[in-house]
Amino acid sequence: MFEFKTRLAKCQLGAALTSFVANFFLFIATITPAWQVAEDLDADRYVQSGLWLYCPGASQCWYIFSDSLINYYERVDVCRFFLIGDCRKKLLRTPYFFGWHYAVLILNVCAMVFLLFTTLSALVSYFKPSRARVAAIVNAIFAFAAGLFLSISLIVFMVNAEMLESKYLIGIKNTFEKYYGYSFYLAGLSLLIIMFSLLFAVMLITYTFFFVETDTLERYEAAQQIENPHLYLDSMSSPMGTAYAKLPPLSTEHGSYIPPARSPNGEFKSQTRTFYSY
Repeated sequence: MFEFKTRLAKCQLGAALTSFVANFFLFIATITPAWQVAEDLDADRYVQSGLWLYCPGASQCWYIFSDSLINYYERVDVCRFFLIGDCRKKLLRTPYFFGWHYAVLILNVCAMVFLLFTTLSALVSYFKPSRARVAAIVNAIFAFAAGLFLSISLIVFMVNAEMLESKYLIGIKNTFEKYYGYSFYLAGLSLLIIMFSLLFAVMLITYTFFFVETDTLERYEAAQQIENPHLYLDSMSSPMGTAYAKLPPLSTEHGSYIPPARSPNGEFKSQTRTFYSY
């Protein structure tokens, strides 16, 4: 059932494995909280802040998806002395989640969906040789889309994580700098694997459309016979198919008939005739 003798089959296997592994790493990165980490020395705790999960040390982690769920900003009005009515909100502590966290989360989920379709299209290309061309194009499209969305996601995260309000954790007495955690690096590793998946997708298109191998044609014809047996029987029952079936065997006797040779895709091959052929 699983034969990887041809280059096309190896490309199909590589495309399926790389997209699956990339999706696995991205899923682990998205559900874990260690996108930004900081050591709060005032409270003696290790704080982890993710895209939707916040873990303040050894205490229980909690999640939030909307600003309206809880007032975690803790702001007060600060008014200028001479300008009456010119009052602004001053941030007293670092908020746990910003709007861009939600945007990065949505982009990651979209990238995971694209990677899932990338894996499925690679499998369809292997198990359904008659649909290999369509599956190869779909595989390349979804692999490119997954890489694009994850690239945008990581860029949005890095740009906003360097902002003043996101880069530092305000403790009881001091301020502590946040660093990238293992979740961020897992997402970066996933993006790197997606690049290899995209390379396999290009090779898959190349071997499907431009370098068709003999074993690939045999698998295609066998799949056609299984999926459309009536068409195969009709072709064999036609006068042309009957003539092919009744071709005499090759003989080197003087004056005998030498049948024309055919390639695996049904085309005639040119052959050299000697004086024994006449």
